[in-house]
Amino acid sequence: KPRRTQQEQLQHWQKNRRMLAYSTVGTPDYIAPEVLLKKGYGMECDWWSLGAILYEMLIGYPPFYSDDPMSTCRKIVNWKTHLKFPEEAKLSPEAKDLISKLLCNVPQRLGSNGADEIKAHPWFNGIDWERIYQMEAAFIPEVKDELDTQNFEKFE
Repeated sequence: KPRRTQQEQLQHWQKNRRMLAYSTVGTPDYIAPEVLLKKGYGMECDWWSLGAILYEMLIGYPPFYSDDPMSTCRKIVNWKTHLKFPEEAKLSPEAKDLISKLLCNVPQRLGSNGADEIKAHPWFNGIDWERIYQMEAAFIPEVKDELDTQNFEKFE
């Protein structure tokens, strides 16, 4: 089966994500391997999820996306073979490094010793963590009331 381009992968994922979200298994895209393997786990599994979300935000689809949830689980468990960064994404070396240090085995996983080690990563250079709440957001959505959904995509 030929590999999909980044664009094809993104289109396929967008088309199928609603179906996955409501399937019996749900979407395992952000679940750490130690959770899937039912091993003991701690807060480090959340840092894995952060890595998966960051990958998706920068590339456009989850790192271990597959047509069916079981295949996704297999890819996550065998992440060493399946974690790839598409050339077309043109990620910075710092972004690749951060994602690689979040999507890895627990003993090496960034964040295992607290959030400060993630905040100190070079990808975050220039972020004033002390003043983050005072910074102006890049985008402030217009919301009429608590039931306003105008900022969300419409799904059939």
